[in-house]
Amino acid sequence: MHGSPSQDQVDIIEKLVQSAKKGDSLSFGKLYDLFYTKIFRYVAYKVGNREDAEDITAEVFIRMLKSINSYSYQGHPFSSWLFRIARNMVVDYFRKNSRRKTAPLETAGSIQEPESLEIDYQLDLDIEMSNISESIKTLTDLQQEVISLRFAGGLSIKETASAVGRKENAVKALQHSAIKKLRLLVDMKNGNNLDNKTKL
Repeated sequence: MHGSPSQDQVDIIEKLVQSAKKGDSLSFGKLYDLFYTKIFRYVAYKVGNREDAEDITAEVFIRMLKSINSYSYQGHPFSSWLFRIARNMVVDYFRKNSRRKTAPLETAGSIQEPESLEIDYQLDLDIEMSNISESIKTLTDLQQEVISLRFAGGLSIKETASAVGRKENAVKALQHSAIKKLRLLVDMKNGNNLDNKTKL
């Protein structure tokens, strides 16, 4: 389960950010190492194409380097600022490609380790992943975004709230309603599959 970063972690990241602002390439490299995998997972989950995800993720960090001086800590973690850049780039990607696609969860699962699939309201790990993938498309855009950030990005509730510009309670409610709907849809599909097998 993903918790909020500890104060020590926040302090370490802020020190790295301040050093990176002064042109310290080593600090930038450490920030890159800390966040690359999370950003890549999120982007790969959204765009469904590894090569495009690698290109977009690289561009996210180029933009981070160019605009890091505009970042200032005001209670929102650096990760949320970085994920907002990633979100904007994913939106641009879909605008350019004029169609939307989301990677099946089985693809996303191959990119991330199992622990990153854990969220406050955990989905059962034995649910058919293809069913989840199809069911996710029935969620609202904001519910999908929350699930993407929590599942694929591995963000905490606080970080997700900051990234989507909502309060933590609103994110919890969105996540809860999304998971509840996913469970219902998957249970219905599993029930239908069971009925079909019984008829055979």
